[in-house]
Amino acid sequence: MKTAVIISTRGIGVFRHDLLVEPDAVRLIGVFADRDIENLTDEQRAWFEQVHVVRCGQDDPTPMLYSLVDLAEAREVVGEVLRETDAADLTVHCYDEQNMLAAAEIRSHFGLRGPGLDDILPYRDKIRMKDLLVKAGVRVPKFGRYEPARFAADAEGYFRDLTGELGLPFILKPTDAAAAEGVYKIRDLAEFTALPADFGRDYEYEEFVEGTIYSVNIVTRDGETVFGGVTEYLVNSFEVPNGKVNADINLIDSDPRVARMVGFAERALDALGRLDGGSHLELFLTAEDEMVFLEVAARFKGMAGLAAMQRNYGIAFVNLAFEIECGARSHPYDGEQVYCFDGVVPKTHGVVAELVDPELESDVEMTWKVEVGEEIEKSNSLLANGGTFLVSNKDYEAAYRDFHRLATYQPIRYQTAG
Repeated sequence: MKTAVIISTRGIGVFRHDLLVEPDAVRLIGVFADRDIENLTDEQRAWFEQVHVVRCGQDDPTPMLYSLVDLAEAREVVGEVLRETDAADLTVHCYDEQNMLAAAEIRSHFGLRGPGLDDILPYRDKIRMKDLLVKAGVRVPKFGRYEPARFAADAEGYFRDLTGELGLPFILKPTDAAAAEGVYKIRDLAEFTALPADFGRDYEYEEFVEGTIYSVNIVTRDGETVFGGVTEYLVNSFEVPNGKVNADINLIDSDPRVARMVGFAERALDALGRLDGGSHLELFLTAEDEMVFLEVAARFKGMAGLAAMQRNYGIAFVNLAFEIECGARSHPYDGEQVYCFDGVVPKTHGVVAELVDPELESDVEMTWKVEVGEEIEKSNSLLANGGTFLVSNKDYEAAYRDFHRLATYQPIRYQTAG
């Protein structure tokens, strides 16, 4: 019997256990952080032979890190499982950016198949990532490692050097960040000198690139692409904390951008060391029609987007990745295939006065995470959102029109002072 250890609930919401061809031939063992376990439904819990709850990997995590498992405790769980399971029959699965390194370290520690620590690092460390891409001739923004000591010694001088290299504005981001958390867009000296003296983690600086952002979504088996698709972003993620809806639409396969961007992403993945399973790469398309790399992850995109992709393409993507990773086959997706895309509701600071559904030609499924009367805090993390929604339509052109209508959509109205 196969044994599959799944770290984090991320991905489980779109996993179709009922599609497994032989569900009794694979036992599922879950390892979840104490706050993350709350996302597991009773129905999903019943799929698991064992569910282990471990401490969070940080004592005071931000919402983005709630799912992070304590590495030592997670490794101990896997060690106990291996006392009764042959290593050749055990696989460790993770579809959560925060736990990719933990899962890889556990595989490396026990000699399990699947990506080990050295395989995953190029997908997590943004400096290493771009160094490899530059060597392969992939266009990336100008970048470098941020030096807090230079900031402390002479912030104005450091600012002059950075702007001489990058121009204005420029970007500062954690080298291991995800979901836009901890990212700064520096527009002038005042914003730079107001930065914290110590970010508490490694940062990089990066050229700001103007352009439309796209996500290239790829599934790989034995080093070859078995699925490639592209989604177009409505706005840059920097605009989300200021109230812009974060939506991205799956481009129709006949769109000439798709083949071109999939080819760009394949070159990048090959340069980093192509991993089997799901991945997604973000890039800019500039006004000059140049593609510029943004970042890449050895996992699927966010879960709302993945749910939309599943319906749009008629593929159970997590099941497909799971099959590639451990050999547990699934029946084909059995839901209706319809053009579908997702959106994320932004949060700004204030007391919620009204929740507003979008007025679109398409069908809309809203999932609110806030309620009227609730006081909410502004966040620059895409995971700390006010809700998500799926837009679907059998008419692609109508769906694309609705996608652009969302540029002016204000989903949350806040109470005004007085």
